[in-house]
Amino acid sequence: MEIELCPAVSLLPEAFNVLVAPVELMAGAINSHPELQRYKILFISGNYSRILSRLNRDISELDVRRAFTSFQLMTILEENHHSFLIVEHDPLLYEDSQGMVGYLAQALKQTSREATILLYAPALDPHLEKMTELADRVFCIYNEPAEAKGQGKAKARMAGEQRTLEAYS
Repeated sequence: MEIELCPAVSLLPEAFNVLVAPVELMAGAINSHPELQRYKILFISGNYSRILSRLNRDISELDVRRAFTSFQLMTILEENHHSFLIVEHDPLLYEDSQGMVGYLAQALKQTSREATILLYAPALDPHLEKMTELADRVFCIYNEPAEAKGQGKAKARMAGEQRTLEAYS
């Protein structure tokens, strides 16, 4: 059965999923889906979590582990006994161990044979980009910058100017 976090994001069971989206969307998706309580969830964060402080306190089936190095993250994945893992991507984990990115991606893929994996990040970076090569599904959701919205309206008001749809610019 698929896990639908939001209308655009449905996670396949026992798959390696990557989500790049604003923090508010991710926290809201977890908070607004009480059916996630059916799963034994492990939330793994790096040195700093942007999500944990935004989660509702009534989520009872959420275990939390913190990985301060890429090696600790590998150990957590090897010891996993949860059915759903949310891994909050932290690029600082790979500063001293660039070569671990590929190994960690392989470990996430291997772990996804027994559990649903969601690797989450608020923005794409070179480490995450390399990891997505092994993912089963990748979702990227970006907010349009506020200044770009205002510029589009101002340009549209100018008479006789040629316009291009924002999706194609």
